[in-house]
Amino acid sequence: MARVYDPKPADQFHGKGTLNTEGPFTDVRRRVQPGLFNDIDRQWRQKWLKAQELTAREKAYHFFYLWDNPEFRKARLNPLRRLWQAPGEAFERALRPAMGLRWAFTAKYMVSKAMWATVGIWAVTYYGLFCSADWTTQGGWRYHISKPATYPHEESWPKKNPKFERTQASDYFDNGFKKNTVELKTSTPLQYHS
Repeated sequence: MARVYDPKPADQFHGKGTLNTEGPFTDVRRRVQPGLFNDIDRQWRQKWLKAQELTAREKAYHFFYLWDNPEFRKARLNPLRRLWQAPGEAFERALRPAMGLRWAFTAKYMVSKAMWATVGIWAVTYYGLFCSADWTTQGGWRYHISKPATYPHEESWPKKNPKFERTQASDYFDNGFKKNTVELKTSTPLQYHS
């Protein structure tokens, strides 16, 4: 007989179960129902509400400190991500005494995103300058430059600058072909029966 794949259903508590500390009287309608909510339940509810109040130390504990706990980070982040974030975290902890928690985190975030943006701009610029298309390639970016305006200090004023005018059909979409210095030969034979 073939084995049937029947996994356990997903459990956010990893099969350990939960402990309901509030009891059966979470809903206010059950607490106001006559004869159901007695004095013992009222005492339990009062103790439970008292336990939910945060102490001054707990209120002062900021969320940023939670990420400083190595066990919390280990539970939340995989090893590669922890390694990747280590320089930024060290930078943030160095800024905390001078800037405070919030602004140190903001500075780390902005500096890291600015570095990503810089790398992206460098990559786009490199590709645009050194991998752009010309007549020798099929791929790459093609860009067109507008003709500059003619100014009064130029010789051709008020007419257009002849250096940028196109006079022949071959001037259009040239892609640098006229600047070619390599001797061109056909790739197909001109005489088939030689």
